[in-house]
Amino acid sequence: MRARSSRSVRAVLQRAMGLSAAFALLLMGGFFTLFSYDLEDVIFSRIVAAEADRAGSGHVPGITLYDGHAALPSWLAERLRPDAPPGEYEVPAAEHGHFHVAVRPGAGGDRRYFAFDVTHLTSTTAHLKRTAGLILTSALLAMLAAALLALLVARRLGRPLERMVEWLRAEGAPPPEDDGGVDEVRALRDALLARDVRIQEQLEREQRFNRDASHELRTPLAVAQGAVEILELDPPGDAETFDRLRRAVSQMGLLTEGILWLARERRSEERCDLHRVSRELLALYGHLRRDDGIALLIESAGEVHAPVPASVARVMMGNLLKNALAYTDEGRIVITLEPQSWTLTDTGAGFGRAEPGSESHGIGLSLVDRLAQRFGWTLSIEPLEPRGTRARLSWGAEGDTQAMS
Repeated sequence: MRARSSRSVRAVLQRAMGLSAAFALLLMGGFFTLFSYDLEDVIFSRIVAAEADRAGSGHVPGITLYDGHAALPSWLAERLRPDAPPGEYEVPAAEHGHFHVAVRPGAGGDRRYFAFDVTHLTSTTAHLKRTAGLILTSALLAMLAAALLALLVARRLGRPLERMVEWLRAEGAPPPEDDGGVDEVRALRDALLARDVRIQEQLEREQRFNRDASHELRTPLAVAQGAVEILELDPPGDAETFDRLRRAVSQMGLLTEGILWLARERRSEERCDLHRVSRELLALYGHLRRDDGIALLIESAGEVHAPVPASVARVMMGNLLKNALAYTDEGRIVITLEPQSWTLTDTGAGFGRAEPGSESHGIGLSLVDRLAQRFGWTLSIEPLEPRGTRARLSWGAEGDTQAMS
C-alpha cells in the first residue's frame, strides 16, 4: 500500500485558503459578468417600454416610431413577425446595429414599433477586454491579500505545532511555553504532559514491582540452589525427581534474571554466543518433547554473537522453545541462526491453533516481547501452512526494517 505524502499544517492551510480564494474569485467574476449583461438588457428594455407607454413620443434620443409592420425597414421587418404580441424584444441586426424594440397595439389591429438603437451603448469587445482586465487585476490583488492572510494564519497555527513536534522529538527537552494563543494547541500540550506523567508513574511502579518481586524471589531461590548443589555431592536415590528439581531451580533462576533486566534503566553492552545458548536450551528443555521422535536441530552457517546478555537470551529463546515443544506432536523443531536473527520453526499446531487441553510450559510471550523491546529487538510470529509456526527474534538493521514494515 502506497504511503500518503505528508505536509505541514502551514502548507495545508496556505493551500486551502489559496484555493478557496481563487475559487471564490472565479465564481464572483462569472456572476459579475452575467449580471452586467442582464442588467444592461433590463435597463434598455425598461427605457424603450417607458417611451412606448408615454402619451407622446420623441422624448428619448435614438428611439424611432414605426406605425405598422410595413413601415419597418426590411432588415428589421425580417426579424419581427407581423403578429408578434405586444412586449419588448432584443433584436440584433448584424451590420445595421443592435436594437431593443417595444411592440404595442395600433389603430386598425396593426402594430406600433418603438425601435431603440443601442448599438453604441452595448458592451463592445474593447469594453469586455477592459472589464476582464479589471476583474483579473482585482483577482490578483485579492489572491495576494488572501496569500498574506493565509501566511499569517498558518504561521499563527503552524509555529506552535512545529515547536511541539520538536519538543516531542527531543528527549528530555522542556515543553514549549508559546502556544500561539490557540486553545486547541494549549489543550494538546497539556494532554501530552499529563500523559507523560501517567506513563512515568506507571513505569516507576512497574520497575519497583519488578525489583521487589525479583529480590523476594532471590532469597528462596538461593536457598534452593544451595540445596541442589549440596545434593549433587551425594545424589539421592530418586534420580528422576532430583533431575526435575534441578531443572525447575534453573528455570526459576532464568525467570528471575529476566524480570530483573526489565527493572534496570540502562541496557547492557554484553554479547552472547547464540550457538552455546541454543545448545544449553535444547539440553535444558529437551525432556519436554511430547514424543521422542521429534527432532531438535540447530542450523547455522557460522558463529553468531547477539548484542544481549546470555541470561536474557536464555529467557526469550527458552520461552519460545517451550511453546514450540508444547504445541508439536510430531515432526521437528529447528533453530536457525543468522547474522542478525534467531529463528525457531516447528511443525506443530501453531500458537493459538492447539487443541483444547494443550498448554504452554512457558511464562508466555509477554515477557519475551517486553525483553525484546527493552533491548531494541523485534519479535515476529507467523503461522505456516499446512502446519507449524515460525518465531523470529531480530536485531540490528533487519530488526529495524521489520519494525517499520
